[in-house]
Amino acid sequence: MGCTANVLLVTPTHFYVANSGDSRSVLCRKGKAIALSEDHKPESEIEERRIKKAGGNIVMGRVNGGLNLTRSFADFAYKQNKSLPWDEQMITCKPDVKKF
Repeated sequence: MGCTANVLLVTPTHFYVANSGDSRSVLCRKGKAIALSEDHKPESEIEERRIKKAGGNIVMGRVNGGLNLTRSFADFAYKQNKSLPWDEQMITCKPDVKKF
């Protein structure tokens, strides 16, 4: 089984968000919700390209008909393509990092 992560680093001047999977960070500013992260889903063009390059398919919104997210820790059955580095596997744990 896998695990997702969402990490927020707060400095005096910025927020840094690292997201891998479908965990979310949201900031409330003046009563309004501001998304600081985006879910990693198979419908994303970037994610779909990586999955197909690694030999996978998207079936009914799921990677190889199984997972409904595209980044996580573990889920090693989706990380078996020995010709690709860790961050180009069907499922990777590589986070998106954003600065706010």
